[in-house]
Amino acid sequence: MSRQSKARRDARRKKEPDRPIRRLGQPIQPHAQLADAQGAAVGGAGWRDGQWLTVVGGQVVARTDSAALTLAVLRHLVALREAAGQPVTLTFSPSLEAMATREAAALGLTLEEYLQQLEDERLSRDEAPPGAEPMAASTDADRLN
Repeated sequence: MSRQSKARRDARRKKEPDRPIRRLGQPIQPHAQLADAQGAAVGGAGWRDGQWLTVVGGQVVARTDSAALTLAVLRHLVALREAAGQPVTLTFSPSLEAMATREAAALGLTLEEYLQQLEDERLSRDEAPPGAEPMAASTDADRLN
């Protein structure tokens, strides 16, 4: 290999046009938005390829078939932001609300009751099982023994 080959290869790469990013699937159809006090979007939810996607900071953080679960996740994100002193507002489309309401009605609940049930389930998963000791911070000495 010659000494000039790397320089020529680098020069050729600079001249080549950038390859476009190829996305798989359909584009996300936005249905909900989390906006900060200045009105900038910090997250939201949308529909793509038969699933609801929750997006925070430009990254998909959750996928589900359930519109109600998507609303529950978004409401939880609002609560987390408010607890951190960074209030956000949640707005969502009528179609997202209608689909979530249908899911709740199929279970014989109102949307608010169903969202509260989902929140209660989330809280029960976060709690330690009865009789389990809380995790204590380990020290270097603990790891050595």
